[in-house]
Amino acid sequence: MRVGIDIMTIGGLRLSPAGMIDYAADHGFDGMQYGGVRSLSPTLDAGELREVKAYGDRRGMYTQVSVTSVNPVTYAGGLDALAERIGEEVSAAAGAGWHELHSVLNAGTERYTHKVPWEAHVGGCVSLINRLRPVLERHGSRINIETHGETTFDILGIISRTGPHLVGVCLDTANTLVNAEDPVMAARRVAPYTHLTHTKDAIVAFCETGIVRQGKPVGGGDVDFRSILPILAEYSPDLPLSIEDHKWLFTADIFDPDWMERNPDLTALELGRFVGLAWATQRRLFAGELPSIEDYEARPFMEEMEGRLLSGRDYLRGLLAELGLASE
Repeated sequence: MRVGIDIMTIGGLRLSPAGMIDYAADHGFDGMQYGGVRSLSPTLDAGELREVKAYGDRRGMYTQVSVTSVNPVTYAGGLDALAERIGEEVSAAAGAGWHELHSVLNAGTERYTHKVPWEAHVGGCVSLINRLRPVLERHGSRINIETHGETTFDILGIISRTGPHLVGVCLDTANTLVNAEDPVMAARRVAPYTHLTHTKDAIVAFCETGIVRQGKPVGGGDVDFRSILPILAEYSPDLPLSIEDHKWLFTADIFDPDWMERNPDLTALELGRFVGLAWATQRRLFAGELPSIEDYEARPFMEEMEGRLLSGRDYLRGLLAELGLASE
């Protein structure tokens, strides 16, 4: 397994694509997960994209890119226009050498707040992927949907209706907490289909509506990487662990019956484990072992970013060495 950086972590530095690779390499990382392929070249210029990929290769770095959100319900042009747009992005990325592509279905809070029922969003994604089947198969490419408000159950359902050679998972290890999924149970569900990661950590504690999630440096939160990494490595021993770190509070409103009804796959066992994580952290907050949620969140992320990133790098590298999972 290799340790890299996701663009969300260092986006505030406003570096060029080459500058991001330089930053990652100079700080001892193995790769860089960019955002949308159009952010590297708005016109999808083949030469520009190949140069970014080649520069990463010259520095011994893995690089990865995203395509537009695979949700035709929220795309202004509808299914046909979105299929054409993403098809162009898949072809352009493949021409530069990128085949494991990142995307999202739930860009914001659509799962809970959109006027169109969430099941229609999932169904629209299935229709879109099947429309993209020829271009994906022609290039040997796959769209890996992030747990970005989508549950692991959502993504597994999409895979079952399209195919694992077309759709995989970008496992965000802490975003699972947003929908009350236990990170270890979630990782075990999707491990056979996980090809990208947003390696993220967080704590969960109680709030007025249920549970609040707060981002922490990798190794400093409630995500059990010691259990998760071997589960993922069994299926993908060279899996890139792209650290995504930021500050932002999210809630899992488990006290709300409507919220619970929107998560029908959540079992009592998993909810119990999730609440158990929150209670263990709550005790540490009560004891003063952790700063309060409010005090911690008040500190500007960019003032802490590099220290958090490097501590996450060191934590993961140490754990990978201990578990015998580090890539040569």
